[in-house]
Amino acid sequence: MQTQKNKILITALAAGLTFSTYAGTADAKKSVKAPVTTETFIVELVGELGIDLQGSTDLFQGVSGDAAAYFEAAVRTGILTEEDVAEVNAGNKISREQAYTYLVRSLNLKDTYSDDSFKNFKDYRSISDEAEPYVAAAAELGLIDKSDKTFKPNKPLTSEDIDEMFDLMDENITVMPIVHTNDMHGRITFDEDEGHMGLAKVSTLVNEVRAENPDAMLFDLGDTLHGTALVNNFDGVPALEALTEMSYDAMVPGNHDFNFGHEYLEEVAGNAAFPIVSANILEDGENFLDDYTVIERGGQTFGVVGVTATDTAEKTSPKNIEGIEFQDEVSRTQDIVDEIEDEVDHIILLSHSGLDTDINIANEVEGVDLIIGGHSHDTIETPVKYEHAYVTQAYEYTKAAGHTNLLFSGDELIGVNGFLYRDSADKVEDPQIADIFAPYQDILDELLNEVVGSTPVALDGARENVRTQETNLGNLITDAMRSTLGTDIAITNGGGIRASIDAGEVTRGEVEEVLPFINTLVQMNVTGEQLLAALEHSVRMAPEQNGGFLHISGFSFKYDASAPAGSRVTEVLVGGEPLDTEKVYTVATNDFTAAGGDGYTMFSADDVVFDSGELLSAVLTEALASGQPIPGVEGRIVSE
Repeated sequence: MQTQKNKILITALAAGLTFSTYAGTADAKKSVKAPVTTETFIVELVGELGIDLQGSTDLFQGVSGDAAAYFEAAVRTGILTEEDVAEVNAGNKISREQAYTYLVRSLNLKDTYSDDSFKNFKDYRSISDEAEPYVAAAAELGLIDKSDKTFKPNKPLTSEDIDEMFDLMDENITVMPIVHTNDMHGRITFDEDEGHMGLAKVSTLVNEVRAENPDAMLFDLGDTLHGTALVNNFDGVPALEALTEMSYDAMVPGNHDFNFGHEYLEEVAGNAAFPIVSANILEDGENFLDDYTVIERGGQTFGVVGVTATDTAEKTSPKNIEGIEFQDEVSRTQDIVDEIEDEVDHIILLSHSGLDTDINIANEVEGVDLIIGGHSHDTIETPVKYEHAYVTQAYEYTKAAGHTNLLFSGDELIGVNGFLYRDSADKVEDPQIADIFAPYQDILDELLNEVVGSTPVALDGARENVRTQETNLGNLITDAMRSTLGTDIAITNGGGIRASIDAGEVTRGEVEEVLPFINTLVQMNVTGEQLLAALEHSVRMAPEQNGGFLHISGFSFKYDASAPAGSRVTEVLVGGEPLDTEKVYTVATNDFTAAGGDGYTMFSADDVVFDSGELLSAVLTEALASGQPIPGVEGRIVSE
């Protein structure tokens, strides 16, 4: 399990911390039987598991500087608990029963084991109540040498004990690694400032894992083909080429993978070198993609099923999914499990449905072993066991990549453990993958480095702000939309604003980062009643983040977030006058919102009277180029 990087680090630490690295002398023979500290064991265990080292912690007493990163990793992955943080002194000797407690925690086992497993030890009554479940599991799984008639729970652990423990673990537990990415949104290149590893660095990690275990699997959880200028301007092809070169085993499409239209996604799936699967998407009543694929590894078969979020109908423009239906993820997963469970040994669900849905599936559908998720951008540091399945997810934008291990005793799945990778200076890019992006980047650089205007102030497009409140960038975009079409008002969804702009010169590339979606400027004619309903929908989740939160121009409104959803808007002024629910207003918006995206079902295609065909990014570019005044936060939207 131990990666080369951690082997090197442990060796280096050992030189300074007098770990078990002596050999060939009488002192060496004595040292392997000498007691070791908690620090020694945690460093050895984390290194054996290959957990990515990401920082340090000063939570524990007695931890040396070099070992602190190992303790942080142990806390992050649940090997050490809050109680341990309060009680453990890393410099103290560690007992055998405590070491086995940490070892078994690291396996994240599916089941508990009877204490009958250790009752052949003459001194089993000396095992503490707290340690009994862990010692039972270790004994049942062959991690303790049962030929010894005593366990010696309180005996200090030795280096010899550690070697025996890890040898037995390697002998009796088979590890099947899975590396996974999700919600890249086109962040496929390295960006040190943003913490994006990019696929070239992820590829290096994958190569290291495959070198240790050629049976390793590699999955992507969707929202991959769209989101940055590098992928948007080439219809997602750079991402697809990288995934192909990295030999991904399967992918589930996310809602934003429909942004080029479902016909294009269907074409991509038909031509891809790896399966793109989703079981709950119908096109005119027929399967849109394959429901699942079967992968054979290590003498076992894995049914790899995909599901895509039902709210894709709200998260992409309706024009991209005409004729497409998204079925309930939970019931559809159950259908597929019933269909294939006798044909495969294990079932893995690739889900672009969000954490809440994944948890529902894990609790309600028996037969799925592991759910690897996306869509909700959640950070799950190590897989979590629910009623029937484990669930994990690896944040977003290649700021993390998941490493999840299926653990087997024989052919039986006994546990799922793992961790997340994050960027660090010692992670290097795979040149074969980096070279894929270079020609595309050269073409883009000339276009995107063009300065199109300037701003005297920073323009706020932070995700947590544009989805909850008025910002100057939201105001500038909607002002530009309204002035371009000469409408009474303008509205646009905060979820479509994806980046901020620093003060100073602004390039075309920065504008495309702000507005990466292929959304066009349209005019609707709607009644005041429709507008009021839209505003209620906009703030229904306040103060929580909501991609459907509207930015506005030409009017203002106030709302009370403590009131029931649907009855929160307290005042609407259009041009300084109270909203007239009977009046028809001209509205500039984007084609996504106009077609009912983000749940704006009070609007429809019938309300659209003009589609300019002009991208919102072009509208913002023109506003910056023309020197249009930059508005501040003016009280257009006020939470009372």
